[in-house]
Amino acid sequence: MRRDDSRMDEFLFDKRRNSRQEPEELKKEDSNKEFNLMETAGTIMETYEQLSPYVKHLKNHAMKFISKK
Repeated sequence: MRRDDSRMDEFLFDKRRNSRQEPEELKKEDSNKEFNLMETAGTIMETYEQLSPYVKHLKNHAMKFISKK
């Protein structure tokens, strides 16, 4: 019985490309990878501010649990 490993290869290693990429295709992929550093930093800080009360609450519960032992 012959197994077809191409599906497994696609899953593990992404689809193989038989032809070389054109420069336009490379530019499209590069533009998808770009990000705005300031926007990303702002998002991280905003997320931290929103989650910090919950983190403090969990930390307090953990400390109470540990001190009971």
